[in-house]
Amino acid sequence: MTIITKLRARVSPKAISKVTRIFNGTLDDIFNELFQNARRAGATRITVTAEHMGDACLITVSDDGAGIADPVDLLSLGQSDWSEECRTREDPAGMGFFSLAGLDTVVSSRSADGAFSLAITGDAWTGEADIDVLPFDGSRGTTIAFRFDPQPDGKLERCVEAAARFLPLAVTYNGKDLARADFLADAHKVIEQGGFRIGVFRDRHSPHIATLNFHGLTLKHAFPVVKEVHHTQWSVQVDVIDAPDLVLVLPARKEIYRNAALDRLVALCREAIFSVIREEPFHRLSFENWLEASLYHDNFPQAARQLPLWYPTLARDSYREVPRFADLEPGAAIYDDTDSFDAVTFGRALRRSSGGEMHRLGGPEPRAFYEPITNFIGYPWYDALPAFVRTGERYTFDGGIPADEADAVTLRPDAITIELTDQHDRRLDLETDFAILDDPDSWGDPDCARIALTRTAALGPDDLTDLIIDAVFSPSDDSDADSYDTQETRFRHDAAVRAHAILEGEDAAILAGIRMAFADRVAWRIPHGRTLRLSWSSAASDITLDPAQEGPAQ
Repeated sequence: MTIITKLRARVSPKAISKVTRIFNGTLDDIFNELFQNARRAGATRITVTAEHMGDACLITVSDDGAGIADPVDLLSLGQSDWSEECRTREDPAGMGFFSLAGLDTVVSSRSADGAFSLAITGDAWTGEADIDVLPFDGSRGTTIAFRFDPQPDGKLERCVEAAARFLPLAVTYNGKDLARADFLADAHKVIEQGGFRIGVFRDRHSPHIATLNFHGLTLKHAFPVVKEVHHTQWSVQVDVIDAPDLVLVLPARKEIYRNAALDRLVALCREAIFSVIREEPFHRLSFENWLEASLYHDNFPQAARQLPLWYPTLARDSYREVPRFADLEPGAAIYDDTDSFDAVTFGRALRRSSGGEMHRLGGPEPRAFYEPITNFIGYPWYDALPAFVRTGERYTFDGGIPADEADAVTLRPDAITIELTDQHDRRLDLETDFAILDDPDSWGDPDCARIALTRTAALGPDDLTDLIIDAVFSPSDDSDADSYDTQETRFRHDAAVRAHAILEGEDAAILAGIRMAFADRVAWRIPHGRTLRLSWSSAASDITLDPAQEGPAQ
């Protein structure tokens, strides 16, 4: 047995038998490949005609390009007669013609070197049959006619239109000039650099939009996207002008080959985005993105000194809109609430101090509070802001601390002080009349929520009910749970009973619960104009429905 010590890769002759599977055989593939070949051949116009027959569609694609010099090259997979300049700029693979593989096809071409015509049957594509080379006396250029399956109304024209839309030469379909468009027509700004036209788009990123136009062939590639913090999203589309090192994956050319040229293009795209952002009146880049932008552009401005005004996060909020951003005021501070108990308590303290403004602390040392934006950490202006968190609370009892304070779910002190601490351990004390305390048993149950309310609090039962709901009510996402409205109604009843009990006593709470239950379940059954009289106890009950009063309503 001979021992082989050296090998070279080669293409097996049997590979040609599988040529019909190189391409998907779709009209999109066919038109894209034929149009690209026409463009490389220097054509100024492509003419497409279609004749619909009963069992097939006869499609003809003609161009006025340089023609095909050698039919052998045309039918040789992976071989072409493109010029050296064309091979250098675009890396043609000599495979595009095989997008027609398996279809009955007639090719007629005249070049400076001669003319010929070929009739290729379906089995001839795989090398199973000879192909006769016939003379051709037509004009210069190439005409390719092939049979295809019947197409629904309008589909064929739409395929041709899509292939022609961004092609840099004119295309007609059955005598009609097809529309052409600039691939970057809607761009916020177009930057030409490195053999590319890079279009930067504002708030238009979609995975379904083609992002690269390779001389008329469009494809999707995940180019860089830069999202400012709760602001504009920037994306790019690329129009290739002259970039010989950027090549597509063969044979179908539906994705970009990953090499150094693609890495350079990605860097150019990021640079283009940052150059556009730099020209904007302001930006909200994350600190990380700002550092990167500073590598591309000297003296890149920091993000605008703006933050969203603080607004409490409620227990019911599975999602909420970010509050509007505002310029930082003197004395600005950040408040980072940990949960809805904390947020509702802090919000009540602020409203009480400022006469109703949710984000503002009144008094001798006024402050405006803003939401934390962790993506801004690193900016000097952001890091300099005091960032407060709630670290405790104090209660003052003029008559002494109740013995059962530790276990009580309701506290009625004479004064409540909320203690805040910033990142530098500086304290800020806020006087308030209400606090709801974080407790594992409090979630979802207003009866278990630990509530502190000063004895002189200017809160009515309705106000207190709303505070309890805001802090505690979290509708279940369980598919077996009642609807949101049903859950909210039930919780509101329970919260109102608790509020009345705290402010007015147990009897008032019982009556409030009965009144709400009656309004929801019974009142609608009483006929208009009639009066229901009810007396009920554990021992006896009496219920009557008075007749409607005669005469005009009083």
